[in-house]
Amino acid sequence: MPVSRSRLFPLLLCGVLGLAQAASSLPSVTRTVPLPGHAAGAFGAGAGLSPSAPGRAAAWSADSRSVFTLDTARELKRWRVSDGALLGEWRLRSPAGVPDQRPDLPTTSLRLSGVAGSQGLPLTVTGAGDQGPLRYTLNLASGGMTRAADCARGTPVPQSPLACAADQRTRAWAEGRTVRWARGDQVRTLPLPQGLPPQTGGALSLGLSADGRRLAVLALGGRDVVLGGPGLLLTWEEGAGGQLTPRETRLSGPALFPGATLSWVGEQVLVASNVFNTGDEFGSGGARDGQQLALVTPGRGAVWTLDAGAGLRGAEPSPDGQLFVTVRGGSVPELRRLASGGFVRALGAAVQEAAPLTGRRALLTVQDGAGFGRLVRQGPGGPVTLYRGSGLPGAVAVTRDEGRAAFAGGPDRRTLRLLGASGQVLREWRARGRVLALAFSPDGQVLSAQIWENDPANRVPNRGEAVQAWRVADGAAYPLPQGTEFPVSQVVIRAEEGRQNANGSRRLVSERGSSQVVWQTPWHGGVFAAQPSPDGRWLAQSGYTAATVGQPQPGRDAGPASSFSRVESRTGRSGPVWRVPVTQESDPYAVWRLAAFDGRRALLNEVSGDGCGGQLYGYALGDLQTGRGLSLPPELRRGYARFMGCGFYAPRPEAAFAPDGRLLIRDGNRLDWWSWPAE
Repeated sequence: MPVSRSRLFPLLLCGVLGLAQAASSLPSVTRTVPLPGHAAGAFGAGAGLSPSAPGRAAAWSADSRSVFTLDTARELKRWRVSDGALLGEWRLRSPAGVPDQRPDLPTTSLRLSGVAGSQGLPLTVTGAGDQGPLRYTLNLASGGMTRAADCARGTPVPQSPLACAADQRTRAWAEGRTVRWARGDQVRTLPLPQGLPPQTGGALSLGLSADGRRLAVLALGGRDVVLGGPGLLLTWEEGAGGQLTPRETRLSGPALFPGATLSWVGEQVLVASNVFNTGDEFGSGGARDGQQLALVTPGRGAVWTLDAGAGLRGAEPSPDGQLFVTVRGGSVPELRRLASGGFVRALGAAVQEAAPLTGRRALLTVQDGAGFGRLVRQGPGGPVTLYRGSGLPGAVAVTRDEGRAAFAGGPDRRTLRLLGASGQVLREWRARGRVLALAFSPDGQVLSAQIWENDPANRVPNRGEAVQAWRVADGAAYPLPQGTEFPVSQVVIRAEEGRQNANGSRRLVSERGSSQVVWQTPWHGGVFAAQPSPDGRWLAQSGYTAATVGQPQPGRDAGPASSFSRVESRTGRSGPVWRVPVTQESDPYAVWRLAAFDGRRALLNEVSGDGCGGQLYGYALGDLQTGRGLSLPPELRRGYARFMGCGFYAPRPEAAFAPDGRLLIRDGNRLDWWSWPAE
């Protein structure tokens, strides 16, 4: 079935787009969507100290034949249940009644909130301040949103945990050490059991059945619910004559963290609960990345349980009670059986990383459902799977002659595999820590990995980022001096930290395989970065050096990310300096950084960040041989601008030059190939 495209969704386009150009030297773009699905991490992992319940990311059609998924970047997709085919996709805007503060700074949250009916798809909209949560209905044909009846209005206790039945007239909320259950004019007061601590910070979660006759409450039983505690499921069922049947069910397993969703499926409750993080490679405290999912029979216990280590979040049951939808790793929605929790199929896939090849081809690492991943060669003829296995795939690299490829995978992203051109596994080994990036040396003889060294058991100090390397010929460890920086090219760059009475560091550059320093930077404070060219002859550098420090901009220090130059990797001789002023002078965090380098051209991105979110303002292109900027069309210069983080997990574009000179910008699951006309 062909994919329908709404007027609200201009981003995912297939084929060649001819851009109107003022000059023939401007690049044009070819855009492809290699795999249907959501961008990696677009739903958000959900971990952290916030006790709020996870946002609902999926909803069903009334006939249970299709599923809607909505990520935090407002990409809405509709999938056919029988085979997982993509039926439609839309890009949503916030409704006029709850606008964003700025077009590039989303402040309004859109969540799915029920079952799609004849009126459209129900959404819950929450704006800045006290705007929401409000109910809207989305008309999929027109894209319009209209306000809908909302049982939350007039709740006696604002900000209290609240549950509403499908008719929006039956509701339940927490009030002190009780739960209030309102059906029409009748309001029942249900006291919480003795011995429970105060259910503060969102620790109490509620769920009503569609007909409003069953109520479920998940309370935490620890002394300090802010730090997690055992789960106690309380349920009440209204029988003939309004008689209530209460039940208590203690949930086994790890301590739970505040925040859960409860969905009634017949006489059972589908629970998706946050789990307190007692310690993993990312630290401890707060919630785990994944939730514990369970189908519970009140008074008896769990029929089945899926551990939080699976990385699943959310559980939305189908109206017919056969399946439910969850999201793996914040990236891939999965269909699972309600009766057993067993996997049925994934709804699309998520591209994790990309390495460009010649001829508008690329190697992609892809996350599928059920914890499996793939290495895919994507080209004009479509995707070809070279490898498939368990574990989340990550970084990928390819040699200049495209004869070898390497990628990182496994549950902890520490397993490295070396593949031949046809996808055969030539070698496999383990890195010391989670692999963040991979690179082959220009001659293809050395593979280096940027890793995150961390010991969950705290047997060794947290050492942060480090570099490992191996000989491609035999897989043996390649010796590196202390302080080596990623990647290992024809030369090795290492940092020499500090000196007496001075802050900062300098960089020492040696021929690979030799400890003799061939050149070095002066001592400096601030940031230094150097990216080698594909052939290893040049370094694109930015930093405080004698050649690159220029006049400071008004109100700013002389910044390394505002000055760029090309340096001969073996001699340290520097060419002209290209100084790029920031365009966002009102943003104190705005800075230009190197995004891609082909030996002559340098692509920069202007970025900002404050620890919670980040901003991408745009791109600039320069010729480092001459030290001059080059023209870009508006679609490339500003077309990728966006806000990322702080609850809005928009994909972060990644850029790299291919061996044939094309520029690849991967934007989620979309590949944009920018080509320059022949000179």
